[in-house]
Amino acid sequence: MNKPLIATVILMLALPIAIFLGGAWIMNEMSGRGPMTNQKPLNQRFGYKAAAVQQYWERSNAPAEMRFLELDLIFPFLYCGALATSLLIGWAALGRQFNAGWIFVPVAITMLADWTENLVQLRQLKLFITKTALQEGWIRVASMATTVKLVFFYGLWLILLLLLGLLLPQLRRAA
Repeated sequence: MNKPLIATVILMLALPIAIFLGGAWIMNEMSGRGPMTNQKPLNQRFGYKAAAVQQYWERSNAPAEMRFLELDLIFPFLYCGALATSLLIGWAALGRQFNAGWIFVPVAITMLADWTENLVQLRQLKLFITKTALQEGWIRVASMATTVKLVFFYGLWLILLLLLGLLLPQLRRAA
């Protein structure tokens, strides 16, 4: 049995899952936002318009949402770092030559999209709090950034799962 390979596979899966779920839970707790039971958070939607954002924030605790968005400016470092680490570990475990840029480019796009989403939403939430009309153009920017973030996030997970699939034959031979 190849214990180092088994440990590698477990680490590849456990690291990003633990960081993502743990980080999301900590952000919800620290912000006072809590779990969203009555509506889907904006950061999990594939597209939204100003009216949907207005309605979402009317049903939310705006100060908690503000703290959540501020904390969410740090979170991409953590979850994207964990995904990048897992992907690098996977490629190294395969023992194949590769250009790390193929990992870092989609990770960087994910992070930039997440920051764009958060920064625009923070600015728009400040307008909402002061009873100023939301800016449809900027909401479209945030919506597009959210969609790009989600596409690349899920894409990175797909690549990670493909790497795990490539490692399975090595695990079977080692067993």
